[in-house]
Amino acid sequence: MKHSDYSLIPTFVAIVEERNYSKAAKRLGISQSAVSQSVTRLRDVFKDNLFVRGSHGVEPTPYAMDIYPALANSVESIAHMLPEQRHFNPANCQRQFTIAALSVFSFTLFPQLAKRIFEQAPMASIKTEPLFGQDMNSLLSSHQTDLLIEADSTRYPHLRSEVIMQDGLVVVCRQQHPRYNGNQLNLEQYLSEKHVIHSQPEQRAGYLGDMGIAGLAERQIAWQSSGIMDMLPLIGQSDCIGILPERLAKQHCAAFGLKCLQADFLPEYIVVNMYWHPSRTNEPTHRWLREQCLLSGRD
Repeated sequence: MKHSDYSLIPTFVAIVEERNYSKAAKRLGISQSAVSQSVTRLRDVFKDNLFVRGSHGVEPTPYAMDIYPALANSVESIAHMLPEQRHFNPANCQRQFTIAALSVFSFTLFPQLAKRIFEQAPMASIKTEPLFGQDMNSLLSSHQTDLLIEADSTRYPHLRSEVIMQDGLVVVCRQQHPRYNGNQLNLEQYLSEKHVIHSQPEQRAGYLGDMGIAGLAERQIAWQSSGIMDMLPLIGQSDCIGILPERLAKQHCAAFGLKCLQADFLPEYIVVNMYWHPSRTNEPTHRWLREQCLLSGRD
């Protein structure tokens, strides 16, 4: 690549993120014909078609997506060396941050995160979105979503991640359950009961179903709930049992007449990560947001 070709990189990044030549041109403040000319030069440089026309704009080729993270990261790094970007003052931040996460974090992580953000950045706002039914890689790469908060997973190999918290798992049942006077149960007892699980429309096994926990595939599911807090009254008014994060269970089970049962077949803890696109790594505002999540997970 010649030195004169380096100026094409921001155009490439804008097209990948906007999926549209005219939107990329508007974002860069140049004409659409200039974007088209840049694409022609980019194809010569990389010896690949890079973009193909679709029904709603253009789609990057597999090769374009392979080189996108490194190029996007370089554009972000250069932008953040400019004087106006070096110093981030949260007190002046008026951004809306978007976080995709499971509903459970509204009860275990987000209260502390809200406290921190509203104290330091009173003009900022937060929007949370459901984790399921979303193409998270696309939303993060296009900066429509800032962070994904999810249990440790191998589903996001192209994203950066950092551990923000750990949480145990417990089985819960109603306090007057006829078969559990103590606080322990084994796998055989667990599989003999009916279960309430947390799931989404596209899931059959529930959120924990793909984590390799012993016995989950064999359990008898009596009720699938779309929200984790919806599980509590259902278990409290029946002999069904369910698995909940330990932090949530300790905070709310007593209010619903539930008790926690320790189960040796459950993992000692679940690791929770925050995921983000590599292009955001050096962005001062994004670094600040990640720091608040990290500190909130330790509270």
